[in-house]
Amino acid sequence: MSSFISFPLTNLGEPHRTYAPLPERQLEGVQTCHNWNVDKTADETVATGVWEVTPGAYRSMKEGAWELCVILSGVAEITEDGGETVTVRAGDAFVLKPDFVGTWKVLETTRKIWVLKNK
Repeated sequence: MSSFISFPLTNLGEPHRTYAPLPERQLEGVQTCHNWNVDKTADETVATGVWEVTPGAYRSMKEGAWELCVILSGVAEITEDGGETVTVRAGDAFVLKPDFVGTWKVLETTRKIWVLKNK
């Protein structure tokens, strides 16, 4: 098995999972999320993939995980509870720490690469 992981961005195929945010976390609209898993460690403490969400707003909680995000397309506003709103778009990269609690307001369907590090 190779230690080099490539993201097949031009040929992702069908999503591994399609879902909506939990009803109690939905704030505006009803988003559809698509997730393509790319790789994970044997113990599943680190995973990576591509995620896409349609417009609307929902509550986000990292619940013990670090997440590196690289926005590929779309526009969203992320507001951490008690913090300022940050607009993210294609080319932006950021980390959400394990204690992140806030709101994603998706203005345009947004797609990102993600790397998640669990406890």
